[in-house]
Amino acid sequence: MKFGDVIMEKTDYLALKKVLNFNKYYHDNLQNDALEILKVSLDHAKICDTSELPGDIVRLYSNVTVAMSGKQQMFQLVLEPDGINDDGKVSVRSILGAALIGRSVGDQVQVPGNMDPIMIEHVEWLPKEKMSYSLKNE
Repeated sequence: MKFGDVIMEKTDYLALKKVLNFNKYYHDNLQNDALEILKVSLDHAKICDTSELPGDIVRLYSNVTVAMSGKQQMFQLVLEPDGINDDGKVSVRSILGAALIGRSVGDQVQVPGNMDPIMIEHVEWLPKEKMSYSLKNE
């Protein structure tokens, strides 16, 4: 990892802690795997204010470009549980989303079930007023 640790913005960290608390009794194996990845990341994350956060960190509601199996893919990382890639969104509650949050451009992540590592190529943050930290469907 480029920075040695998962790095998270304070508001993102608090929102993700709520996700874990709301979903700790979830019984879907795929979501449980994603939540476990998320828990490990949160347990080891370096927490920063927005002003201290490096500009190439994957955070909630950022637009992320990755290389997967030799192909580029762009999506927005969202908090909502129903974010799936066919609408240009990936939920942080998915295995891919949980693996990417707090990582930076140039990092490679290995996702269970995917043979090739996924390379983070570009991250673009949304303006703060376009971010929504409300927990839908909870």
